[in-house]
Amino acid sequence: MSTLYVVATPIGNLEDMSPRALRVLKEADLILAEDTRVTRKLLSAFQIKTPLESHHQHNEGVKAAAVIARMQEQPLQVALVSDAGTPAISDPGARLVAAAHEAGIQVVVVPGPSAMAAALSKSGFEEASFAFYGFLPRKQSELKERLAALQQGPPLAVLYESPHRVLALLTAIAAIYPGISISVSRELTKVHEQTLNGSVESVLAAFQQEEGLLRGEFALVLALPPAASPATEDPLSLEALLVDQVTKGAGLREAQAALIQAGHRKNAVYAAALNLKQLAAGHLTDSRN
Repeated sequence: MSTLYVVATPIGNLEDMSPRALRVLKEADLILAEDTRVTRKLLSAFQIKTPLESHHQHNEGVKAAAVIARMQEQPLQVALVSDAGTPAISDPGARLVAAAHEAGIQVVVVPGPSAMAAALSKSGFEEASFAFYGFLPRKQSELKERLAALQQGPPLAVLYESPHRVLALLTAIAAIYPGISISVSRELTKVHEQTLNGSVESVLAAFQQEEGLLRGEFALVLALPPAASPATEDPLSLEALLVDQVTKGAGLREAQAALIQAGHRKNAVYAAALNLKQLAAGHLTDSRN
């Protein structure tokens, strides 16, 4: 019976390699690696001589189909690894895992190091719910759009970024969420591991002032502000607001424009104004009687 093992590997410190991961890699018939050069160094450190083949984002579709076909023809123990951390999380692997499930091949996970979990545990933020977004788009317009949309999700957002783009990311965060608290970790589990906590502006300033900080891979945790509550659309409330504007000297049309500008829906404001006109007309009729 064939089995696909999804094996987590160290994100920097070789001492984080678990005994189970070592055993699986040694006993496997084949190891699929995101970059064979990177994985070969890891295997050499532990004297593992299992055959190695590439499996990356550019060949994953074709490679997955070929490997699954081989696993269906004969019993094979295949281990899937990425360059660091857990495969299929901001790394290749999801297509192969999905194909294995579809083919009825057993999938076993060997959990271990994860930059996402490490960054969250170091952040000090107490919120229980979070969302992991990995790498955001490079294009500034798309980046800002995605950042703004994060506010509709859980209170914590976890992002990854490279040293070449982290300043641009922090600048965009500061523009969209001024003053929010963030935690930025770099070189996790390595000798120069470092985490900066504080307002986005203070963390951005620290990176701008010390070029040496712009090295390694980055994991960011954002403590997002709650989404703004939508303006109430209760017609009675809108009527009261219109009356308040009118008693202060505004005309009814001016009062409507002010409420629309404040964020209330145009149709609801017009409906409330019509209600007021009808109430006023009814009051005049009653007075004449």
